[in-house]
Amino acid sequence: MASDDAALLSGSARLGVGTVQFGLAYGVTNRVGRVGLEEAASILHFARENDVVTLDTAALYGDSEVTIGRAAAGMAFDIVTKTVKVSSEASADTAADAIISRFERSISDLRVAQVDALMVHDAGDLLGCYGDRVWRCLHTIKVSGLARKIGASVYSGNEIDALLDRYDIDIVQLPINAIDLRLADGGQLDRLATRKVEVHARSIFLQGLLLTPPEQLPAKFAALAPSLVQMRQAFAGAGLTIMEGVLASVFRHQMIDRVIVGATSIREFREVVSTANRLRAHQIDQASWRWPISDERLLNPALWGSL
Repeated sequence: MASDDAALLSGSARLGVGTVQFGLAYGVTNRVGRVGLEEAASILHFARENDVVTLDTAALYGDSEVTIGRAAAGMAFDIVTKTVKVSSEASADTAADAIISRFERSISDLRVAQVDALMVHDAGDLLGCYGDRVWRCLHTIKVSGLARKIGASVYSGNEIDALLDRYDIDIVQLPINAIDLRLADGGQLDRLATRKVEVHARSIFLQGLLLTPPEQLPAKFAALAPSLVQMRQAFAGAGLTIMEGVLASVFRHQMIDRVIVGATSIREFREVVSTANRLRAHQIDQASWRWPISDERLLNPALWGSL
């Protein structure tokens, strides 16, 4: 991407809709609960009107795929979905069978003929003892035309390195935000770019914690407060709102193809789209602030239970 081209660096076309809230009451700051069908349809209609064509979902997101299938009637999207987790299956063959069976249901629930991408929901399913069989299963699905791309959702740089050493993946979804730069610092973003792997960013709001006033953080996240105070001060000094700064901090990584954002209402989603569309290249280029967090338990929602 050209660093002086704001249309490439930002804008709603670079966003994707995260749909976990379409199926689950997901998010540590979510006070609304699960998004209803009518609200989901409004979000998807607004997305389509504003050039947001990527939807992110998963077999494990409750009724998210069913809701998308009903709410997106007549609208075309590039849908990314994910497999069930299969590490507990009795054999490599039963693991593959579980993936195929559930993916067939995903296609039916989504009411589509194919998806843009299928990822393993747990990278460990590709890196564990069934990994090669799972990969062959994904490749068969790709060759069949039911998924244009295959890859993995990841949590760490070690997972990315191991996947790239072992498989020719097309796409990866990874966590990154204004206070979590582990994959940029570790060189994984550059390595993915070199391999021409499509990159989707998630957790850019850290389930809403980055948008929460530091004094209102849930008690177990109190250790985030000093970094969030510094973050807000830096954004204010640059003339950016909190959401502008948070989005700019992710948009600045040119190798990120899609920035996945969830919303519990059309009002929230409109605000994100509006913010993305008014960002300009010079604002993104300056978004290289650093507020290092050393405790991975604060950055990885899968570890929040240990706080």
